[in-house]
Amino acid sequence: IPEDPDRAVRFVQQLSRVYRYILDIRDKKLIPLSEELDFLDSYMWLLKERFEENLQFNINISNDHLSRQVVPLSLQMLIENAIKHNIISTRQPLSIEIYVENDQRLVVQNNLQKKNQEMNSTKFGLENIKNRYAFFSNQSVDVIVSTTSFIVSLPLLKIGKPIIEKVN
Repeated sequence: IPEDPDRAVRFVQQLSRVYRYILDIRDKKLIPLSEELDFLDSYMWLLKERFEENLQFNINISNDHLSRQVVPLSLQMLIENAIKHNIISTRQPLSIEIYVENDQRLVVQNNLQKKNQEMNSTKFGLENIKNRYAFFSNQSVDVIVSTTSFIVSLPLLKIGKPIIEKVN
């Protein structure tokens, strides 16, 4: 903080935006993609401060899709998953792309450069996302792993009733 007070202030401002968003959406089941992307800007800024040029983002989403609905924090969880399981270094930067496919699916894709981890993934984050989407759609959350990429494809939802009604 003493070395660069302006940078520290920007960091705290972005961090507070991230926490404020998490508190604001905690009871929401679905949110517009535009809101999730606004939040993601702050979250990515924090990550870029940490990893600098070793972490790269490319988001390509047209305005036509911004009113579609997503499960809150699903993009954040997928980015966190990519960072957790992949090497990020100057020699091996991690690249994360987010785009819409076929006007119906939101895709999060990263280059695959697995860390040598002693413990295997619990896949809890992916299961959480799949279960939350299953409440609102018959469309699946697809996970595709190749030798070079890890891809998760989420349905872009329209506002409507959940497919399963809660029974009290």
